[in-house]
Amino acid sequence: MSTVSIATDIYPTDQFRAPTVLCIGTQDRTSRMKGVDADAIINQRLGCTTHTIISSVITDRNEITQFSSTLSSQFDSVGQSSINSVKISFLCNVKDVQEVKIFLDSIKDKNCHVILDLITDQWNNEVLQAIYGSILSFLSVLTITYDIATGLLASDQQSMEDTAHLLLKLGPQVVVIQDKNQQRWMAFTNNNELLKKHCYLLPGKIDISNDGAFSAAIAASLAHNHHSLLSTILTVHMYWLVEQPLRSSFLHILPLKFTQELWSFVNDIYAETLKLPFLNKMLDSTLNERIYDYYIVQDYLFFLDRGRMLNGLINQCSNEEGHRYFTMQLDKNDKWALTLLSDNNLPPHDEKTTAKMPACEQYTKFLLALTSCNDHLVWIKGLIALLPCNLLYFKVGDWMIASGVQPTVKRYADFVDYYRDQARRDRLIYFLDLTNRVVNDCSHEQKNELKLLFRQVCEYEYAFWDESYRYGMSKAEK
Repeated sequence: MSTVSIATDIYPTDQFRAPTVLCIGTQDRTSRMKGVDADAIINQRLGCTTHTIISSVITDRNEITQFSSTLSSQFDSVGQSSINSVKISFLCNVKDVQEVKIFLDSIKDKNCHVILDLITDQWNNEVLQAIYGSILSFLSVLTITYDIATGLLASDQQSMEDTAHLLLKLGPQVVVIQDKNQQRWMAFTNNNELLKKHCYLLPGKIDISNDGAFSAAIAASLAHNHHSLLSTILTVHMYWLVEQPLRSSFLHILPLKFTQELWSFVNDIYAETLKLPFLNKMLDSTLNERIYDYYIVQDYLFFLDRGRMLNGLINQCSNEEGHRYFTMQLDKNDKWALTLLSDNNLPPHDEKTTAKMPACEQYTKFLLALTSCNDHLVWIKGLIALLPCNLLYFKVGDWMIASGVQPTVKRYADFVDYYRDQARRDRLIYFLDLTNRVVNDCSHEQKNELKLLFRQVCEYEYAFWDESYRYGMSKAEK
């Protein structure tokens, strides 16, 4: 039998926590390459998760409208201890500025870097003046164009050095000014004292079509807290100057896999799952086998409905690779359901007369409902909904193997040995890789929806084991 070999770049790590960037700005429905969606893409590439606060929406008609929820109500959902940096890319009005100031004041003792991006021409003068008198003192980094800087300072055309030093006096630790020649200038404080030297001209010409990416990459890099503020800014500046294949050599940060993000989102559920009596008693061979029989019967009923779900996904999936995967899974599912009862020396059960425990009933209804919705993402949602039944079980198997305990009851030992098999593990790695690839074109909002779906299904898996033990015990005691 094969030994366990984990592809660590794909297989999620337990208790892993990626740094989180809080992105405050516009949701642009005309393109996922703009606004907070674009920030989320950069965060993912630089190993961070994203929490968005939406100040405004650019509609399909290219009109800017106020977002339906106030910033203060959105800030209420932020777990302050989990935020590692903040990027502000757009505020719609003076009230937004005031609410951001209140929030920044509440996290000022968290050592959380704050980056304000004043590069785009969307900012109006009223909002800029509100910023001038309120939030600049909270900033680690201010990125700004020379034209906006002179307007903000209400001053005549001055030298780059004088403009930068006037901005620094308002509170930011570092000011990066973008001039009309596609170049950046940087000035900074040293131990809260302004440097006497003039601004530093950073090398190279920048791509002005990708302005917001610079500040987004600074926010993501600072969230990791690997390097000093100045070192991070200089490295990020060079990161955007070089060709794509060379960029990883500058920041040494691996992209965050979506499956890792999913698994991190259910750390608490997994930790509670490992405490369940069903699993612990199975591992130490004290689980009443009649309880295990009850679990097998419920699993059989589950697989019958899982097969119906897979049939529905096959009929609705237009993606060729996804269609092949669902077809392969259906074949395995049907073979498993065909022999599951007999392999455990249990008689045939008629699903029409065999009662499902509540957890099984709710779980299968949820899966079948997914295939009945009119949604172009239904097959991707199907993948995500199928993942816990594979990944969570393998993680439990890893835990059992790592315990060093080998059950003395053959069926329980077989359960553990199933997860030692490398061929099965390789199929899971493929499933994880497929999932990571198909979600690439999903928006940040859609990915959040998929994360919630994954968590919901993991809760069903927890309940399935929990009720198998409790309902099975009542059966065993009769």
